[in-house]
Amino acid sequence: MPSYPELSGRVVAVTGAAQGIGAVTARMFAGQHAHVALLDIDEAGMKQGADEIRTAGGRALAVRCDVTDEQSVAQAIAATVGEFGGLDVLVTSAGGYTRLATVEDMSVEEWDRTMTLNLRSVFLTCRAAIPHLKRSRAGRIINVASISGRTVFTASSPAYGASKAGVIQLTRFLAYQLGADNITANAIAPITTLTPRVVALRTEEDIERIASQVPLKRLATPEDHAQAMLYLASDAAAYINGVVLDINGGRVMM
Repeated sequence: MPSYPELSGRVVAVTGAAQGIGAVTARMFAGQHAHVALLDIDEAGMKQGADEIRTAGGRALAVRCDVTDEQSVAQAIAATVGEFGGLDVLVTSAGGYTRLATVEDMSVEEWDRTMTLNLRSVFLTCRAAIPHLKRSRAGRIINVASISGRTVFTASSPAYGASKAGVIQLTRFLAYQLGADNITANAIAPITTLTPRVVALRTEEDIERIASQVPLKRLATPEDHAQAMLYLASDAAAYINGVVLDINGGRVMM
């Protein structure tokens, strides 16, 4: 794994850190000796992740956070800054959807719930983090979007795709508005990734079919995405701003 010594001692907050991409990302930042706050509504999962980081000799904080709730987000960011003395990197990994759907069979309630989880959450978390990132010497925002926000090529959820497209555009606004404060904002757009949520939503046949359409002939792992986010947080990516990094094995070439 590449080494980024400049990340040592930097404070990283990761939402959705109890499992999947968020959990692996938190662990890999800790592997670079960053101080990591794991934010999630799943208390057992995030505490387990924080314990694993501490056992390996790292510094970690587990903070219960409902990313759709303004007060909960503000309290979680404040707890992170209170524990570590600042904030350098924000990774917004929380999100998802509950079922494959069409516009016709989707209720307004399901639409609103999915948009809130995936888009409102990023707005709330970024807004709470910005004042602290402005005090960092290397502020970074890394939002986790999706291939579903870039194109449509397989069954998904229209609300999920629309919300992730919104995350991408919000990222561009952040990049434009915060550049003068030496904060970069970028997004990654993962393909279907072998996480517990995807395994629960997709059949084995679905997974094999999607993988067969990828030039690399496999689905992504959470580590594939975490590696990209380590790079975006590093000094090597200091001039990369407002970019969407498509991590899809070549399935979609923008």
